[in-house]
Amino acid sequence: MSSTHEPGLREQDHDLLPDTLEKAALEKDVDFTESSFFQVGRARRLPAVPSVDSNRQGTLVVSEMRLLIKFGPHVTIDEAVTMRAVRRRLGHRVPVPEVFGWRVRQDRVFIYMELISGLTLQEGWDDLNLSEKDSLCEQLGQILSSLLQLEQRDEFIGSVTRGPLLDRVFYDRPETRPFDGLDNFYNFLEWLPQRFLSTPQRHRDPYLEPLRLGEADPTGIKFTHADVHPTNIMVSASSNLGPPRILALIDWGQAGWYPDYWESFKMCYTTDPEGVWRNTYIPKIIEPREYEQYLLAEYTMSIGAL
Repeated sequence: MSSTHEPGLREQDHDLLPDTLEKAALEKDVDFTESSFFQVGRARRLPAVPSVDSNRQGTLVVSEMRLLIKFGPHVTIDEAVTMRAVRRRLGHRVPVPEVFGWRVRQDRVFIYMELISGLTLQEGWDDLNLSEKDSLCEQLGQILSSLLQLEQRDEFIGSVTRGPLLDRVFYDRPETRPFDGLDNFYNFLEWLPQRFLSTPQRHRDPYLEPLRLGEADPTGIKFTHADVHPTNIMVSASSNLGPPRILALIDWGQAGWYPDYWESFKMCYTTDPEGVWRNTYIPKIIEPREYEQYLLAEYTMSIGAL
């Protein structure tokens, strides 16, 4: 078992992944011994890995320890590394559950993290007044703006550990390897719906050209949560003590380095296109990228993604 201690990060260092976390990502059993979980008592240990069906996806709550264990066939070490890295780098601006460690058993990952007490934004939305909704949207916009400040060591599209793309759009798709630059990523998008064609020559997609050339909007590669949905935003309840606030952004399993419009695309793509959240509140949080949204929605449907 590996016990990991991470040195503090310099404020001017915008790089997301320090060497200590990069090395930890290679380990199957990791405890972050400087985390708050291990400060309660010297002999405190993370609970044993629960016995669960190999195909089951879910969480186990250990309330007395303020602990949540996340597991499932699509849970990866990358998610834990991402949460740990974002919290270390931007914790005061991007609230993320603290990760205490992880275990790998028969290729299944179990992430041990802080239990966040609160409501999801979806659960509490109907009880909020207009001012409270606007306040939470402003907070969320500031959080996403902070994520954009993170920088890469070198340019690629993929997970934080330079692994394959983890977005659910690409689940069960072939060759979702990390891509060196935007052009290679667009080649991949172009190839996906054409991969079953009998013609050996790949057809150049004219609709992707504005993205390749930056004519739709100037495009770079930015760090992206990729699943900013009301079910993944934990908020405090409204009370006499003050307005509700965002307690944590959860479910970082799809996060990584994507084209800079990907956050906007996913926020719009995963909600009702005619709904109030999509048309009134998302534009208050993040700039809509209508061309990219339309194009990528067509692509994801053409490859059979949900």
